[in-house]
Amino acid sequence: MAIPTWLCAEDGPRDERDADPAAVDPSDLGAATDVFEVLADPTRLAVLATLHERSTPMSYTALREATSVEDKGRFNYHLRRLDGLVRSVDGEYYLTRRGAELVERALADEFAR
Repeated sequence: MAIPTWLCAEDGPRDERDADPAAVDPSDLGAATDVFEVLADPTRLAVLATLHERSTPMSYTALREATSVEDKGRFNYHLRRLDGLVRSVDGEYYLTRRGAELVERALADEFAR
């Protein structure tokens, strides 16, 4: 029995069209969702942008003042949410490689428009 032509799109059967190597793997969606959730907050974006602008690590106090967050508890919450993107060594905060790449990609996409 022949397959009715109305079941196939003009650009080929569904399996051929979906074989895109750049397609998003559903198992990667969880990680992407986590990143978008982290980036959805203006305070966290301010922390990332502030650290990206600096070439040296910043103290907790300097970083909090630079982002204009007065409440220490709120600031600590946002720093914890940035785990994996921001690190602290001896009280000095800096972007991890992943954090720097994320900010640089976002800036590159923004300037490409």
